[in-house]
Amino acid sequence: LNIPLQEAARLFAELVRLTEDTADLFLIETASSLAQARGALMGCCATSKPVWLAVSVKDDDGSRLRSGEPLLDLAPVLAEFQPAAVLINCSRPEVIGAGLEILQRFDRPFGAYANGFTGITDGFLQEAPTVDALQQRQDLGPAEYAQFVMGWVAMGATIVGGCCEVGPDHIAELAHQLRAAGHEII
Repeated sequence: LNIPLQEAARLFAELVRLTEDTADLFLIETASSLAQARGALMGCCATSKPVWLAVSVKDDDGSRLRSGEPLLDLAPVLAEFQPAAVLINCSRPEVIGAGLEILQRFDRPFGAYANGFTGITDGFLQEAPTVDALQQRQDLGPAEYAQFVMGWVAMGATIVGGCCEVGPDHIAELAHQLRAAGHEII
């Protein structure tokens, strides 16, 4: 969470350089602060491929990044770097709708893919975390998850899916519901 901005930009630029020839796009995932988003986007400046930015929001407030910064404060970062899409990922599905209300204002494709954890613990937010420190939800089956996602689609989300602990059965049910509602899956 605390990597210096120029170092983050250098590391992301190296990843872009190493994978540019085989990548279709670059997806920056789980940016939890404005600085993380900025550093990663700086590192992607040299690519001609699309860049998507996915941020993670607080478990109890989808309008704030995990750092506590307002999601709306992404506006100048997005204006400067112009990612092709902006998303919310690895967050509780219950709070994503509040975040999507903000992403709608950014005038670019938006969407979300939630996790299936009971919550992100303070211990997990320390350096070098692993998902072993988190608990999977038992109340978020495929139908329940698809219901959340269909709500996001109704809000205008065009990029949707699943993150940690959202498995193939969840995605199959979501695909079924999207097709039944007349949406195209690409």
